[in-house]
Amino acid sequence: MSTTSVLRRAANKVYQHAFPIYRPLYAAYKTYADRAERALLRKILFPGAVVADVGANVGIYSEFLSHSVGPTGLVHSFEPSPDNFSRLSAATGRLSNVQLTQALVGEWSGDWKLYVSDRLNVDHRAYKVDGDSRRAVPAEMIALDDYFKPSQRVDLIKMDIQGYELYALRGAQRVLRENPDINLLLEFWPAGLEQAGVNWEGLLEMLEGLNMNVALVQTCGLVPFHRRDVRIDASWYVNLFAYPERGLMIV
Repeated sequence: MSTTSVLRRAANKVYQHAFPIYRPLYAAYKTYADRAERALLRKILFPGAVVADVGANVGIYSEFLSHSVGPTGLVHSFEPSPDNFSRLSAATGRLSNVQLTQALVGEWSGDWKLYVSDRLNVDHRAYKVDGDSRRAVPAEMIALDDYFKPSQRVDLIKMDIQGYELYALRGAQRVLRENPDINLLLEFWPAGLEQAGVNWEGLLEMLEGLNMNVALVQTCGLVPFHRRDVRIDASWYVNLFAYPERGLMIV
């Protein structure tokens, strides 16, 4: 077992049995590990911005986004896991500009199942993996096209949903068309996309079809993304920033 696996399992034990200790430690870790993503978000967000936080987990990013958009902005946070949602609610209860929805985000709206990981609270999935013994719990799925009203402004979608990103974007095509200046910050995990039953190239083709530029988020800033650099092994993932072609590259 790798050192990373050991640390993740240990962290999940703390999550389950000592959450008041887990949360500040996890928040500190995310502040450091995601410093490039946070620097980018500080540049593109503004007072009054409207953001969708898809896969909000326990609210670390929802809190960050809440402060970034200010009291006139709005953060729509989506999290399907009952345990995570309870902790998300507790973390954001005092934030008047955060609106919570306990649901998966996908291609359509209706009843679904969430496949829950007992090993890692950040690895619940909307799909069943062959040979996996995850337990399934009832969940609601919602398409962003159904959630947001026609012509409702959305400035950013941040999405980290374990390989289900393409399905979620398919359910947000009206929102994406109606908001030509929208930005997307997406986890790109090719192995997860394939486990979810789609080709990772399909995600890139959708973004290109929306006339969006795609860049890698790195500590030095945004750098060009090249398909030749993609790896399929389960440990490889990156964060992609997609923005309108007429937009300016942010460095």
